[in-house]
Amino acid sequence: MQPWERNQYVMVATVFVVFAGFAFVLPFLPLYVQELGVADEETAALWAGVLIGIAPLLAGLLAPVWGHLADRHGQKAMALRALGAYVILLVLSGFVRSVQELLATRIGIGLFGGIGPLGLAMATSLAPREQTGRAVGLIQGAQILAAAVGPFAGGALADTLGHRHTFLVAAVVCAAAFALVAALYVEAPEAAPKQSATPIASFGEMLRLPNLLSLLVVLFLVNFIGRSYAPILPSHLRSLGVSPARLAFSTGLLISVYSVAAAASAAALGRAAKDRPPRGLLIASLIGGALTVLPMALVASFGGLMLCAVLLGLASGGALTLCYTIGGLSVPHESRTTAFGFFSAAALFGGAVSPSVAGLIAHWNLRGIYYLNAALFVVLAAAVALKRRA
Repeated sequence: MQPWERNQYVMVATVFVVFAGFAFVLPFLPLYVQELGVADEETAALWAGVLIGIAPLLAGLLAPVWGHLADRHGQKAMALRALGAYVILLVLSGFVRSVQELLATRIGIGLFGGIGPLGLAMATSLAPREQTGRAVGLIQGAQILAAAVGPFAGGALADTLGHRHTFLVAAVVCAAAFALVAALYVEAPEAAPKQSATPIASFGEMLRLPNLLSLLVVLFLVNFIGRSYAPILPSHLRSLGVSPARLAFSTGLLISVYSVAAAASAAALGRAAKDRPPRGLLIASLIGGALTVLPMALVASFGGLMLCAVLLGLASGGALTLCYTIGGLSVPHESRTTAFGFFSAAALFGGAVSPSVAGLIAHWNLRGIYYLNAALFVVLAAAVALKRRA
């Protein structure tokens, strides 16, 4: 196995276990908040929302900073710092005595939340240019699968071991990732610290690169679409006749099958980008998304919605991968981690605002988000096609 291949597999494993470890704690955070002394259910739910949202929000804000530091001081060193911080903060989360202390640890995780863009950059650092799409697809697939299996595994761990011990399991998982990167990842020579290097450092410099602003907009909207379904799914399933006793299970099952299909799409389209223009593949993926998301507003059964979710995942699940691939091929190598930081920030912001917008639309029309997403897919496909011809 060549060094670039080993690096890819090391980072895929690292990203999967870290994101799965983070997802372990999501199912029981409202219960943990109550255990920490917040008795009122509505207040506990409010705290849980803040605790869940604060880490990705800070990670999105600081992703370009982490990328810039990695370009300056070495990707491996920054990744090890982040992973080490995760271990400490997750252990502390298992021993907190108040919800305010838990908030402090979640803020810390957000401040060190650079492993997403670092994983993308580190997986592509030694790879031949034509293998960029494959590396990005594998990393994206790992993140999606982690989001699918992490909550289920975390819920089972919490029921078996208790809330506090589940944080400790997540810390052990991150410690294993730390050891994996430290022992097996090979730093690219050009990624080592350089006093004379002049990587792109500011947002203004990044925007002056060709097509970067339009790509950030596409990343924002693609992730906006991908994160918009969860808030309305329980109500949608209830309207399709799913019984209250099976509502939570059916919602989780639907999200999981969609996530598995999306992960397969990300890996497949990443490999396909080696031999085919990624922009053409992105246009096809966006059109496929429009054709598969619209029927979700029209189906009359849970089985029909499940089928549409699988088709949507297969059609559009790789769109984000293709956007990252296009971006990775468009920036100078010495600034790739900084660039992936900006790309990740755009995607994270899209995912952060999406649930709120979906909830507002649901007050007007429960299935309105599907119509909006279909329209966004069409507009994005047309914009990318026109940009391609320009």
